[in-house]
Amino acid sequence: MLTVHCATSESRIEELSLETIPDLLRSGERPLWFDCDSPSQSELEFLEKHLRIHHLTLEDIVKQNQRPKIESFEDYVYVAIHPLARKNHLEIEPSEVDLLLGRHWLVTVHYGPVPGLENPQIQERLNLALPRGADFLLYTLVDLIVDSYFPILDEIDDEIDALEDRLLGQAELEDMNRLLTLKRSLVHIRRAVGPQREIFNEITRRDFSFVRPEYSVYFRDVYDHLIRITEELDSLRDLLSGALEIHLSSISNQLNVTIKRLSAWGTIFVVITAIAGIYGMNFEYMPELKWRYGYLAVMVLMAVISVGLYIYFKRKDFL
Repeated sequence: MLTVHCATSESRIEELSLETIPDLLRSGERPLWFDCDSPSQSELEFLEKHLRIHHLTLEDIVKQNQRPKIESFEDYVYVAIHPLARKNHLEIEPSEVDLLLGRHWLVTVHYGPVPGLENPQIQERLNLALPRGADFLLYTLVDLIVDSYFPILDEIDDEIDALEDRLLGQAELEDMNRLLTLKRSLVHIRRAVGPQREIFNEITRRDFSFVRPEYSVYFRDVYDHLIRITEELDSLRDLLSGALEIHLSSISNQLNVTIKRLSAWGTIFVVITAIAGIYGMNFEYMPELKWRYGYLAVMVLMAVISVGLYIYFKRKDFL
């Protein structure tokens, strides 16, 4: 679905019909915003014809498998960025939004709702951004998308803290699955953030004819946010690795304690078994066999040795 918006005043946006677009493009008086949600082939052909979009760009838009990147063409700049889509509470995967910035227009292409732009209050900010130009609208959109990363990272940080507390105690299989899911989500986020950082670094360092110099400082602010997100990702990755090491160390310690206890009990029963084995041999001439209190004496000997070994291992913290 293709919708076209045009700024009518400093705070209002008007939705236009496609028939009026060619005249507005020729005049270049007001900035236009083409928003494509799951565009059809006819809508893509309309954009190709009137905005002179290269067929390679249209191919990238349709396939939706691009890594974050920026490409300059004669009539526009193509930017692909990745918002973070939440599959469930812990699993995060990047989606794709394609942005085409012309001199007086901006095209946004996405398939489904864009994470970070679902809040109705955000429309007010977009209404204020479009009258300031297509380049400022581009900044506003990417700034909202990048800022939506921070709540996700905060939730992951809280989840890692909770996992660390549980892993120090009696960890369950579900905790290990959550830890691995978080690790996978951090990898997906890092793949999205890393290239995007280079995109906005390039915008701030190069002279793009479609981005006015006075607005480059805004894109530098987005770049700073991505630097901060990258540093936080590194910190979360270290915390997650530490939690995994804690879990493995806890398992190793529990195994060592179990082995020590089994070894101590085994030693106690080995002594008893040895004594019982000796008196179980079929020899005719053997001490205490004919003694009236021989059985009682052997049982007392076993008990004394067992209690003695038990006390010894208890003091050595083997039991």
